Amino acid sequence: MFKYALHIKLGFFIFGFVIVFTVFGLNWYMVKNIRDDAREQVEYLARAYSDAINNLEPKNIQYVLEILMPSISFPMVIMSNNEIYALKNLRIEEVEGSQEYRAKIQDIIQRMDDSFTPLLVMGNGIEISRIHYGDPAIVGKLRWVPYLEIGLMMVFILMGFFGFQFMRNSEKRSIWMGMARETAHQLGTPVSSLMGWVKLLEDGEKPNEIIPYIHDDLSHLSQISNRFQKIGSHSKFKSVSLLHLSQKTAEYIQVRVPTISHIQILVEGENISVPGEDTLLSWALENLVKNALDAIRDLAGRITIQVSESADKGMIRMTDTGCGINRKHRSLVFRPGFSTKKRGWGLGLSLTRRIIEDIHRGRIILVSSKPGETIFMIELPK
Repeated sequence: MFKYALHIKLGFFIFGFVIVFTVFGLNWYMVKNIRDDAREQVEYLARAYSDAINNLEPKNIQYVLEILMPSISFPMVIMSNNEIYALKNLRIEEVEGSQEYRAKIQDIIQRMDDSFTPLLVMGNGIEISRIHYGDPAIVGKLRWVPYLEIGLMMVFILMGFFGFQFMRNSEKRSIWMGMARETAHQLGTPVSSLMGWVKLLEDGEKPNEIIPYIHDDLSHLSQISNRFQKIGSHSKFKSVSLLHLSQKTAEYIQVRVPTISHIQILVEGENISVPGEDTLLSWALENLVKNALDAIRDLAGRITIQVSESADKGMIRMTDTGCGINRKHRSLVFRPGFSTKKRGWGLGLSLTRRIIEDIHRGRIILVSSKPGETIFMIELPK
């Protein structure tokens, strides 16, 4: 288990590193493309301006000043003879022409030249002006995007972690309370039955008729202890007769159904054997039968257990004449902690599913449910 946990942590670390690398890599790629586009525009502007001046064509100069210059989206300063010839996309609060204004321009030019080499505009072999330019405003914003994304992702992960921990701890508490309740529930039937047999013995009933039932209850108590021991350990399978298992479970519960009740538990079918752990399989079947008994609320009804086989599976089909399961609850019946009973903890069917599917690699499904007929199907590999 520790080995798997270490691998999972390492996997999460590598995955996180890949995400960070990808985010910063994409950001670098976008910034590079934007800066390359800015450089191409400035180079095109410089060539067009230089060509217009060299040719001395007013139309070309007008095109540069009125068409190209307004289309520029990045900050730019054009200097001619160490004087400011034109500014583009700069916000300067100082008064134009003042010493502070010139100092601010020089500071901006210095920062621009640190990032981009200024382009020269030549006319007849003489330098006419220099174009200083910087990153578009969007580049400055994009540089913060990876940090913002990583920060939001970290916040999301932390919130998810604490939320998951809270739900996990809450689920643990619920499971522990549920297991305690399930233990009491499991012990309740044989203990109350033993108390009844003892009372009958005290009242002078024939011991020869009662002692076999006492042995059954004591055996069931021992079986309950084995159930909780084996549910969390690796089980050694042996051949289990599904028909015999069903009959034994039905007989045990039938004798302990209240005498005022008219509920019948019937078992029919073929003698099919599958590899499995009989203690756990009897627990799973017993949970289903007890749920069916709770569903038959008018103290009169029938539970039918049918054992059959297919080419590679042994099957147990259980039908009861109870009140049925509400349609909106059918997808939740196997979820740990879900119960429609006021005092239920929702572990019976979830334990049954674990026994059938996780331990025995079989399948349990709710086939159908309506008032008067609910059908569960268990399939176990042969």
